[in-house]
Amino acid sequence: MEKPGPGQSHAALETESAMQPAPNEMARAAEWAAALRTGAGAVQGYPIGGTLGGEPLERLVAAWGHYHARAETEKGYAVETTVHRDPATGLSIGTKVHVHADFPAVEWVVRLTNEGDTDTGIFEGIQALEAALPLAGGDPCRVVYSLGSMCSRDDFRLTERHLRPRSHLRLTAGWGRSSSEVLPFFNVDFGGNGIIIGIGWTGEWAAQFSRDEPGGLSIRVGMAHTHLKLFPGEEIRTPRVLLLFWEGEPIRGHNALRRFILKHHRPRPNGQPLVAPLCNGNWGGTPADVHLDNISQIAAHDLPFEYYWIDAEWFGKPGPWPRGAGDWTPRADIYPQGLRPIGDAAHAAGLKFLLWVEPERVAPGTPWARDHTEWLLEVPEGRAVTWTDYGDWMSTEDWVRAESSRNQLNAGDRLLNLGNPDALQFLTDFLSDLINRFGIDCLRQDSNISQLLYWQNADAPDRQGMAEIRYVEGQYALWDALLERHPGLIIDNCASGGRKIDLESLGRATPLWRTDFCDLSPGRVAAQCHTWGLLHWIPLNSTSVGYLDSVSRYHLRSSMSSGLVAGLSGAGDASQPPIPEDYPFDRARELLMEYLSVREFYYGDFYPLTEYSQAEDAWMAYQLDRPEQGDGLVVVLKRPASPFTEAFLRLKALDPAVTYRFDDVDAGTTQELKGAELTIDGLRVELLDRPDSALIRYAVRLED
Repeated sequence: MEKPGPGQSHAALETESAMQPAPNEMARAAEWAAALRTGAGAVQGYPIGGTLGGEPLERLVAAWGHYHARAETEKGYAVETTVHRDPATGLSIGTKVHVHADFPAVEWVVRLTNEGDTDTGIFEGIQALEAALPLAGGDPCRVVYSLGSMCSRDDFRLTERHLRPRSHLRLTAGWGRSSSEVLPFFNVDFGGNGIIIGIGWTGEWAAQFSRDEPGGLSIRVGMAHTHLKLFPGEEIRTPRVLLLFWEGEPIRGHNALRRFILKHHRPRPNGQPLVAPLCNGNWGGTPADVHLDNISQIAAHDLPFEYYWIDAEWFGKPGPWPRGAGDWTPRADIYPQGLRPIGDAAHAAGLKFLLWVEPERVAPGTPWARDHTEWLLEVPEGRAVTWTDYGDWMSTEDWVRAESSRNQLNAGDRLLNLGNPDALQFLTDFLSDLINRFGIDCLRQDSNISQLLYWQNADAPDRQGMAEIRYVEGQYALWDALLERHPGLIIDNCASGGRKIDLESLGRATPLWRTDFCDLSPGRVAAQCHTWGLLHWIPLNSTSVGYLDSVSRYHLRSSMSSGLVAGLSGAGDASQPPIPEDYPFDRARELLMEYLSVREFYYGDFYPLTEYSQAEDAWMAYQLDRPEQGDGLVVVLKRPASPFTEAFLRLKALDPAVTYRFDDVDAGTTQELKGAELTIDGLRVELLDRPDSALIRYAVRLED
């Protein structure tokens, strides 16, 4: 074994190559880059789909001239731009591809531009990816994906569909928010190798997987519906598509995706990679004096919170939330001096300030509803959603979930149109001023409105999809402008809890509230399952553990992720009382410090050690491994109804020849075990209580 350098463990030398791209993986990515350049290679033909005037784009582009340019960057990828242009009409189709040197990955966005002086024909079913992969009829093909965030126990549940010849799978986002019904990431497993597909589109995407009679696989990725023409000088973009290739076990693909997102799609406040924060959550309808006392108590008792969080109901006239959306004046009855004193107090206590807003929803009777009617989109009264709106692909269970999504529409609500340049400029300036006036460090942008019907109602028959395209482009422009104006700002992307998670949003905004299904049950089954499902795809996320005066160590461990939200005391979405004199501050501090001591491991590789289960008598366990550091964490959760007292967990990613030191955080015990023993026989964990849990840290034992 090579001798480790300063500060480097033997395990780092032995295992850091485990996640390094394999030659075959890189070769497959290069083939796809070539296909996007030339229309030949890894796929059969030009991998961009749709029709123009009834003719397939692939056939039209083949007769056009094109040029290609490549530029190297210092970010680990080259940018390859290929533009096909029709000399007769001036129509161009440009593909901007990131060809990664550090991952077996390519990602791209397509732009269609009308450089002519007349309208184009009708574009129908524009696809950012349309490809046919040769497979024999007996070859395996399995699509693995996760459900979205529908405020349910099933949120982020890993789902799989085996595709056999003559089978079809179509998935969509869910009424305009990109991860409502399905998370836009897929692992296409061919048995021993596969492709991770990621979609960057904070709107209504669609992904289709079909096997034909001989068994070949067709993949289509794009917006769910486009039927539009382009006016002279107009340009539109497609969703972003990521292809990331893996060989071996499917979990290798998932961990490659996690690493890829952390490297290339991670917010960087003040130029530093974001670490999801530990937040103290508070309801916005709570009076200012209670907030100020909370902050004072947090400082006095040395609670290690990083952000002070004020949620909804702080704005407009007194009344039931959310009817005040569109009046963003602090409520004079509970914030007589506004919100600046709270931001200042948080900063003085060493905290940062997080504030909730929902600027897209405009409720009737508010100032924005009265003063900016020309910027607002609406849904016709009585517009009903029927089964046919979903298509034949949806099951009864999916229909129930979709109805929940649709019901986010509230009577009379209108949508501020981010596709309108004047509205976008107004909102950018307004939010920027809000950040400055209140001292906001994290802008929590919610979106409790299903936007698709608004977009559809705004489109002319020959412009279907345009309102959505312009709106999504405006959302990105808004986030980009705010982050540029306020370099230290972070954005919490909520959207009714985790309904706008996609490749484009993740680099700008982080789901600090990944679901509105707040699991405060004794067993915390849903919270555990949400973590288990989402960590397969998304490393940066957090959820609420509840109120620290009533949670146990088991509860906290059930909700842990790369970030965490915890209240001090309260009762949900209601005004909070002052903290009682006998509050258990020492215990709260101990719980929070334990979480912070292991938070760093959630940025490592994720390995499930048990199967997914919602049973009250199950155990759930997972491993977070950091091969570069030679250490990791095992989280074990025994639910209340389990009669078992011990489990043997076969660990992953360990070197069989290396000895590891294991430290049980609760028992304070240490043992040294060989990697071979841990991966074959497993790590023995004994838990006697019901419920119970364990945190076990491990690291390579350095040789003398």
